[in-house]
Amino acid sequence: MVIYADLLFTENLLANCLILKLASIISGCAMKIGRAVLAASLGALYAVLATTFPKFTLLNSPFTKIAVSALMILIAFRIRSIKEFFKRWGMMLLTAFLLAGCTYALSNIVEGGVITYGGFMYVSPQGTLKAFLVSVALCVVLVRPIGRILSGKVLRDGSIVPVMLKLGDKSVRFNALVDTGNSLIDPITGYPVMVVEAESVKPILPQEVYDLVVSNNIGICTNFGRENNPWFTRIHLIPFKSIGRENGILTGFRPDNIRICQEGVFKEVNDVIVGVCGTKLSNNAKYSALLGPAMLSKI
Repeated sequence: MVIYADLLFTENLLANCLILKLASIISGCAMKIGRAVLAASLGALYAVLATTFPKFTLLNSPFTKIAVSALMILIAFRIRSIKEFFKRWGMMLLTAFLLAGCTYALSNIVEGGVITYGGFMYVSPQGTLKAFLVSVALCVVLVRPIGRILSGKVLRDGSIVPVMLKLGDKSVRFNALVDTGNSLIDPITGYPVMVVEAESVKPILPQEVYDLVVSNNIGICTNFGRENNPWFTRIHLIPFKSIGRENGILTGFRPDNIRICQEGVFKEVNDVIVGVCGTKLSNNAKYSALLGPAMLSKI
């Protein structure tokens, strides 16, 4: 059997990008495209080398495969703890097994079998391309409900939970709605964004900062005390799309601390941006903020 290195690399690059993206959706963790492509390229290069040198025992050992997959996670995601690493790694392996299992099962039905060599499955036109494409569609459909369950944990979509937000020596408390439709991510830091009504955070913000974030004046934000004002490093501009608005900008800030009540206990959540909304989020005032799955995954 003839195997072309360029085709093998391309197949694995695309498959790895898909697996990492699905793992990102399941875990509710943001992932930058550049980091994903770099991690996927590492996996694709390893597949080419392992296939080219099948008799190289160390290169084809389970230990090396585990090490490469772990390194892919470290490259693709910003890992800040051992617990977070194992969570992302487990999500990637779950996604890979789901995709490979679907491809193997469908290939035996559609193509009459799979083509494997050196421990790798091939999805080229000579192999299991049709089964692979169908498996991709199935995984995309299945992965969102799985992601909602795992990312939201016991906090289901539509739940209302108490939130405490601290900035300096001041703090506020308000209720937030668990909304899996809130997928806002700060493009600079990759942090998830919690959308909060302006009135809820007004007590902890200096008046000039409050006026700035409510006005959404981009010109003011980019020239806001660059040299002397510590608020310059806290202000963030978050692009968003909504019904009737294609290119919106939401101004937010980075707080010192956010705690979310889960099962009666307030749990600290780090690396979150607070996006300030000038309009009311609830008609009945039951909540004044929106929590997305990417933020809930940090609990």
